[in-house]
Amino acid sequence: MNWNKIRQLKDVSTWEISGKVVIVLIVIFCQCCVVNTKQDVVLQIIMPFRSTVETKYQSTHVLTKERIKHGREVEYRNLRRQFTINSWLDFTKTESPSEILSLFCNEVFTKPVNTILSLNHGAGTEASNNYILKLADHLGYPVISWDPHYPGALQSNEDSRVLQIAPTIYHQCQAISKILNRYNWTDFSVVTTKITSHVDFINCMRDMIARTSVSQGFTTKAKFNILSSVTADFGDMDDYMQRMASIEAALMVVKQSDSRVIILHAEETEALDIMDAAKEIGLTEAKYMWLLTSSSIGGIGRGTQFPVGILGIMYNETDAMVEEAIKTSIKIWALGLEKIAKDPKVAQLAMHPNHSCNVARREEWKNGHMMYRAMRDVVIKDPPVSFSSNGVIQHVKFEIYNVRPPTSPMNIKYRMNEFAAVGTISPKMVKGKMDMQIEMDEIVWPGNAVFPPKGKPDKRFFKIITLKEEPYIVYVQPEAETGKCGPHAVPCHLNYDPKKPNQYPNATITDGLVEWCCTGLCVDLLKILSTRMSFDYAMYEVSDGEWGLKQENGEWTGLVKDMAEQKGDMVITSIKISHERATAMDFSTPFLETGITIMVALRKGAISATAFLEPYDYPSWCLILVFSVHATGASIFIFEWMSPAGLDKGRRSLRDHKFSLFRSFWLIWAMLFGASVSTDNPRGMSSRFLANVWALFALVFLASYTANLAAFMITIEEYYDLSGIEDWRLMKPTSVTPHFKFATKPGGSTEDNLRKNYPRMHRYMQQYNKTEVSEGIHALKVGDIHAFIYDATVLEYLAGKDKECNLITVGKWYAMTGYGVGFPKGSPYIEEVNTIILELQNNGELDRLQKFWLAGACHAMKDKKDKTSQQIGILNFTSAFILLAAGVTLATILMLLEHFYFKFGRRCLKKYDKTGCCALVSLSMGKSLTFEQSVLDAVEYQKRHKCKDPLCETQLWKVRHELDLALIKLEQLRDELAPNESSCKEYTNPCIDITSEDQYKSPTLNGTSNAQNSNQSSGPLYEAPDSLRQPANNHVGNSIPCDIQNRVFERPRRVSPPLVGENNKDKSDLDKKRSQFRRSPSYTNAISVDSTDSKDVSTLNTIEPPPCYTEASPKRCPSYSQAVEESPLLSRNNSDKHNLKTKFFDGKYYVGVVRDTDDSAL
Repeated sequence: MNWNKIRQLKDVSTWEISGKVVIVLIVIFCQCCVVNTKQDVVLQIIMPFRSTVETKYQSTHVLTKERIKHGREVEYRNLRRQFTINSWLDFTKTESPSEILSLFCNEVFTKPVNTILSLNHGAGTEASNNYILKLADHLGYPVISWDPHYPGALQSNEDSRVLQIAPTIYHQCQAISKILNRYNWTDFSVVTTKITSHVDFINCMRDMIARTSVSQGFTTKAKFNILSSVTADFGDMDDYMQRMASIEAALMVVKQSDSRVIILHAEETEALDIMDAAKEIGLTEAKYMWLLTSSSIGGIGRGTQFPVGILGIMYNETDAMVEEAIKTSIKIWALGLEKIAKDPKVAQLAMHPNHSCNVARREEWKNGHMMYRAMRDVVIKDPPVSFSSNGVIQHVKFEIYNVRPPTSPMNIKYRMNEFAAVGTISPKMVKGKMDMQIEMDEIVWPGNAVFPPKGKPDKRFFKIITLKEEPYIVYVQPEAETGKCGPHAVPCHLNYDPKKPNQYPNATITDGLVEWCCTGLCVDLLKILSTRMSFDYAMYEVSDGEWGLKQENGEWTGLVKDMAEQKGDMVITSIKISHERATAMDFSTPFLETGITIMVALRKGAISATAFLEPYDYPSWCLILVFSVHATGASIFIFEWMSPAGLDKGRRSLRDHKFSLFRSFWLIWAMLFGASVSTDNPRGMSSRFLANVWALFALVFLASYTANLAAFMITIEEYYDLSGIEDWRLMKPTSVTPHFKFATKPGGSTEDNLRKNYPRMHRYMQQYNKTEVSEGIHALKVGDIHAFIYDATVLEYLAGKDKECNLITVGKWYAMTGYGVGFPKGSPYIEEVNTIILELQNNGELDRLQKFWLAGACHAMKDKKDKTSQQIGILNFTSAFILLAAGVTLATILMLLEHFYFKFGRRCLKKYDKTGCCALVSLSMGKSLTFEQSVLDAVEYQKRHKCKDPLCETQLWKVRHELDLALIKLEQLRDELAPNESSCKEYTNPCIDITSEDQYKSPTLNGTSNAQNSNQSSGPLYEAPDSLRQPANNHVGNSIPCDIQNRVFERPRRVSPPLVGENNKDKSDLDKKRSQFRRSPSYTNAISVDSTDSKDVSTLNTIEPPPCYTEASPKRCPSYSQAVEESPLLSRNNSDKHNLKTKFFDGKYYVGVVRDTDDSAL
């Protein structure tokens, strides 16, 4: 047994070893197959020819290629399995396109080239490199480029197949921005020549400004500012003097911009000529700082003619740097192939195009994008190499050079300065992120200064011309303690008028000018401009005190005249921009909009007689007080009429439930106004619900009415509500009595506009014009004029600041324009001021100034009045009407449910409510489920629907009487069967005196009978006919004697009711008297007068009951007043107490009997 197991184990081991050997052989075979299917790929290197470095560059690319091809680095493992790599280096001796085409036909197309490396390390070879890039892009080849003049990130085309590994123009802009930011040089100018990349450099600097802008709220503030940008065009000028004159003309633009930092991008020789011209016009002094790009510096290892203090950036373009670029490019190409080699489908990919110069049409290589994306995603740590989305290397290193005085004997001899490296801009890891960092050493600044220049011009001095106009320019007195202007005011020089010596008290007067202070909105704007533009200023009032109008002789006055004669640098006040003024002076962008408007005064009036109706408009009043009230009242009555718990369609007596249509209206009106009056409430569920809904409606109505009533119970403010400048009262002022008077201030744009557009109006108003705005406001208040026309914003300000708030502007604004800053014609400061004003508008600073200076308390009061004086219309009250309509609908549903309950639901609910739990929820529901209530309802129904046949009624009474006797007999038998009961017992409850009147009284008005009030009584619940009643002289109350056999069970003598027309002479007096009364309406019908025998009717001495009372007659009343209430035939006159309609007996009044009626009958 053990030997068999050992033999089986040996067999298993043999099979395992054989399987492993087979697997190894399969793997070796597959590797051989893979080796046999390797694809050849070539990197083609193209660069300008240089005989001194040809061998060096050849050996560099060969060694790098062989190290990757046959090395042991793990990072190239898949590359070696899938591809056979190679590289070729070819030189171009000229920039001829034909040479480059021959190179592609003879070298590139004949090899399996899939990537091209283009090196442009020499000066003046940019054109050939650009041609190579365009040709390669057309054919689909990806290109690795080393070209310092490549624009780089400025090309946003991500479909490009160019990887740039050299510093580009974009990197140089980044490096310069680092220097600008380090020394806080925010304002600068750019000077370029027609160098190949000059447009790219200017665009790059503008892009840098946009990238470094700072967001402030909803606006963006630029951190840097290009003051000027010029391009010096040398052209084909061979004349040196003409060339220098052209350069100086371009540099004069830079000088006029007051720029102190100048960036130069040009060729080395062009840069030297520019510096010579700059020296001639004074742009190389100590206050100017020049920054040079790499192309402007040129060579480093020799002396230079650049002045001392210049800074420049330089990328290392030595042969060693080119060799390093070749090595890095081959590594990027190899790592890109490594990524592709990991693809399982790589064997099916065409890794190089099949182009030929013998084919007329060559198609683009489709897999070129794949190769480009693989190389773009390569990341090398040492040296740090990574690419952006458009294929530009992200991190490069720059050297910063400074021009210093010569130190070598040779440079001293030839008076040449020297370049010295003073810093670097290189990538470094900062907080886990790679970023360009700047490091600086000691620098020699222009003029051998120790500190760097400020980069901004010294403060300029401007003369500001102004004119008073509140709230833009306000004249205020200096502070008494210090004699200086306050924090919001600035010094200003005003004209002194000898005719008004007290106009400026305690003022200092120098050369006919008053030393005073100015404040206002325009003064705040002037402070901002002074800070931003770095200038000092002095404010002067215009000499003639006029705004500026053109005279008939063509000359100007006021502010426009001073600007036309260049007596000042700026006009800062509320001067309107107009087309005519723009012909004599220049304006900035408007900083505030304005126009022409009209001001009138308010006049107090009386409270309106209909003010209490004004909270609602008339349609709302009609809908509420006419329709809603009566519709709801009628609905409540209808629901109560139809409700089983209410009037029940007239089945319930109005004496039991006093409710009518007019009482429903009374209830509605009382609830609407909350009156504390006596009302009759409905009993039906639906009508009660609708009454509650109406109460909620009334609450909403009263709340909204009282809340808005106070706003209308005010005095009416009357004023001239002019529609605008073309109002009929202004166009025809003499058509009203008294004549309509209006005025303006002459000498301004308002009067000029009216004179040109409305000459008739202008001629009429001249007699009322005022020299100052304050005079016009005063005349308006005292009633000398009815309207004042002037600048809209000024009048709005004065209306808001009025102490009594009696001024208001009316009508639409006319002649819309704006306020601007004025300049003499051709001023160089207009663009600078426009830029600042637009920035203030974007960041909301001008809005803040406007709210601060133009706001007033009267504006807030006016807005509040406008918001609280609006009438409430039907649409505003829609929700309340919807509530009321919903209440009517729900009440209808409740009425239907109530009928359903009484007809079907009560029967079912009664089976389950054995303990009376429903009464805890609703007394009406619990009452409707009890047996006692059912009996009362049946009796009530029987009383209202009695048989009208006298014989039927008599027979029915007999049957009921026999039933009562049977019940008494049963009670007697029960007592006889009781073991310990005495044979004689007084019965108070079961023994019934059938002749007792109280026992057979009909139910009272509150719906309960005597039998119901006496819980132990079991007497009959019907009324016996009067003719069958027996006298009861021997008994009192409801008690009966113990001789039950002789009293109770003695069958009464059977007496038939009297027949109609029967003679009463054979009857006893008692029977006659009984026949005269009709205690039961049904039995009365039986003994009533026969309509067929009127003669016999007259023989009956019966008395007709009151027409309004048909239930029981006569009626016992405790007082005569109650008898009056019960019978409309009686009056409240005391003499009527003994008339033929009443009988006084036993302290009570009986209605419907005569005085000679026998008392025993009562």
